[in-house]
Amino acid sequence: MELTREEAVDISVELWTWLAETGESHKSKWEGWNKYGEMELDCPLCEYSTRCESDCPYHLKFGSCMTPDSPFERWTHSSGTKVCKKYAKLFLEQLKELLK
Repeated sequence: MELTREEAVDISVELWTWLAETGESHKSKWEGWNKYGEMELDCPLCEYSTRCESDCPYHLKFGSCMTPDSPFERWTHSSGTKVCKKYAKLFLEQLKELLK
């Protein structure tokens, strides 16, 4: 699926809003995939930047989401609704900065 930068960021904000509200620990459970279809690594930003990580809007502003101290990576390794919500909210705050 080809996405524009704006679409990728908007869908990411929608996804991570859901994750921050529910505390879900699996992106694959989001019902939005029914609307948008499958994406690379269940990530609109990865789908947008499949050619090169350096094209990723998140990577350009914050660096890799895969560093051990990033909110995304902390969410990935979290267990429990409360902790998942915490890191999803932190990641969502960063994603919202990409809208500016």
